[in-house]
Amino acid sequence: KKMTVLERSHFIDAMPINLEGISVDTIKITNDSLTTYVFKPKQFNKNSPVIVYFHGGAFVLPWTNLSVSYATRFSKLYNAIVVAVDYRVAPEHPYPIPNNDCFAAFLWTISNIEKWDGDPNKIIVTGESAGATFASIVAIKAKQQNLTNIKYQILECPASYPPFKTTAYQKLKKGYFLEEPEMNYAIESYTPNKADRTNPFAFPFYSDSLTNLPPAYIITCEFDPLKDTGNDFAEKLKNAKVPTIHKEMKGMVHSIPGPFNENDRANLYKEILLESQKYLKNF
Repeated sequence: KKMTVLERSHFIDAMPINLEGISVDTIKITNDSLTTYVFKPKQFNKNSPVIVYFHGGAFVLPWTNLSVSYATRFSKLYNAIVVAVDYRVAPEHPYPIPNNDCFAAFLWTISNIEKWDGDPNKIIVTGESAGATFASIVAIKAKQQNLTNIKYQILECPASYPPFKTTAYQKLKKGYFLEEPEMNYAIESYTPNKADRTNPFAFPFYSDSLTNLPPAYIITCEFDPLKDTGNDFAEKLKNAKVPTIHKEMKGMVHSIPGPFNENDRANLYKEILLESQKYLKNF
């Protein structure tokens, strides 16, 4: 709680990153000078989608080495451009500031990515944990503004609503990687106004505007206290007739951490690639 945003940005410095074969441009966008990264494979396929990635971190962690690892993984998986914004984080910047930053990054992407030879009409939005929450909200806001650029959503362990009353949370809130104090701190920091904890632009589960959203792939983990919010959101999307794949990763805690799970994650992402290509091939 006492760490500055800069100190929090070094939270995962020990994690190695591998940018081989990828160039990264660092730019400032919008009137708020948001730091944004454009990852582009050196052997780039112009038919690939553009992936707009929103990093996780319980709404309070800024861009870290873990964020870089996700962005590079997606860039290599799809041989695609990845745009990633270092959105402002709570508690210094609570809802709606990070949400607005994420949507601004999406708008910037569709207006500017052709300068990098990207296709602004073939967008995938993705993120893990808090980033998955933001990705889904961006898709909802884009649809409400009649923007059809987003063709697919990849949502890993989303917090689609505050988890505290769920069965999974009560069962797994202690001893399963995500702990109760940090989850309380995350929600209190992100939504200090309690009324916002059922606001559909803070938590997508509460949206009554899910029809005609882009197809989605939702990942949950068996031992994640957030998993019921992902399960419930997947069901709500299916009930809204949104093509949705929901996969629970057996034996895993929140967001499949650590090198020992690398094979499981690699196989999962191959499945996601194949599934998403069903919806991208016609564009």
